[in-house]
Amino acid sequence: MKAKVALTIGGLDPSGGAGITADVVTFSVIGVHGAAVATALTYQNTRGVYGFWAVSERDLRAQMDAVLEDVDVAAVKLGMLASDRLAHELGPYLSKFKGDRVPVVFDPVMKAGAGQPLYEGVPEKTFADVILPHVSLATPNSVELAYLVDDEPAQNQGELRTQVRVFQGRYGLAVLATGGHVSGKADVVDVLFTGAEMREYRRARVEGPIHGTGCLVAAAVTAYLASGMDVLEAFERAEEYVSAAVIGAFAAGKGAAVPGRTAAVFGDAERWRVYNNLLRAVNVFEAASGTYKLIPEVGTNIAYALPDARSGDEVCAVSGRIARVGAAARACGTPAFGASGHMARAVLAAMKHDASARAGMNVRFGDDVLAACSELKYRGAGFDRAREPAEFAGDEGRTVKWGVDEAVAGVGIVPEIIFDRGAVGKEPMVRIFGRDAMEVVRRAVAISRRL
Repeated sequence: MKAKVALTIGGLDPSGGAGITADVVTFSVIGVHGAAVATALTYQNTRGVYGFWAVSERDLRAQMDAVLEDVDVAAVKLGMLASDRLAHELGPYLSKFKGDRVPVVFDPVMKAGAGQPLYEGVPEKTFADVILPHVSLATPNSVELAYLVDDEPAQNQGELRTQVRVFQGRYGLAVLATGGHVSGKADVVDVLFTGAEMREYRRARVEGPIHGTGCLVAAAVTAYLASGMDVLEAFERAEEYVSAAVIGAFAAGKGAAVPGRTAAVFGDAERWRVYNNLLRAVNVFEAASGTYKLIPEVGTNIAYALPDARSGDEVCAVSGRIARVGAAARACGTPAFGASGHMARAVLAAMKHDASARAGMNVRFGDDVLAACSELKYRGAGFDRAREPAEFAGDEGRTVKWGVDEAVAGVGIVPEIIFDRGAVGKEPMVRIFGRDAMEVVRRAVAISRRL
């Protein structure tokens, strides 16, 4: 089978956070092969950009010819062009791409985020005369967009949409403006305008700087175009990918975080692993004799969180909980992310102290249960709801977190068992913790056999 190939043309970032090496990773994750041509060697890392050296026209031609004589390119991403001379050198190649109907995505890199120049020459003229006539889609950030339409950077979404229309009218091509630089908004809103249709994609703004998000958007769109999608579909799919990568950003160095380019793929794989582990755990709990003896009046739930989970939507649990039906335990629903309140909050609280404590379940409180835990040498710790701060009263979410924190503070670790003796209107409860849902259920089954 012959692979689809996407070509990235731009600068080499030795830290791997941006540029052509990062683009190739994005291409591969999305499912197309990546080829790369360097226009410049940059001296940068996650802390900043310290300069660059542009390759010669001869070096650029040699790279382009070597790639194009060997592979059929399905889409092209242009990033840092480095200089007027290199932009002009690329002109004939871009003209051929256009003639062959190969989509070209242009991320107009002119300066680093902190303002350091990354281009030698007069970019607005060269881009207008040499580059943009051959481009299918431009992906400027709001600062770059403002520069290219002779305006001040947009301060709100209305101004950004206006500038997008101006750009499209001036250059006659689709534009995807990334809104991360637009201030005063809790969310980041990217705007795509094809000339016939305008679409927006909103995602939550992540705290702290992330190095390489601009080229990430352009690379993702390029990869989806190479796979055969049209611009509108490629935009939607790319934005979903970027959202996952931004959420999965991590510290690769001492400066800004870098996008988790593999987060979308590994995230999906991990979600399936968590779901499947929980499903098996529920089946084991239902099949084991005597587990119904552990179910409290409010029902039981088993929760298993994704690594680094931050919210209940990243915790898988049984929708409808597990109930006692005669002398058996029966799940009232199937595993789903976001299905739990109480146990999801308990697991998230435990993970703050020990990232490996990703699973938990609640069972009934009783001296017989505690005795069984002691026989099994499960470490246990309790908390007293009478000591709960007054401001938490009535807020079960805060109570659960406070209770876990109290128990952990008392023993210095996340124990296998955390219990409380209840309060007025609050059923006493034992909570079992572990590394995954199967480990938690094995502990519950072992307890039930001693009752």
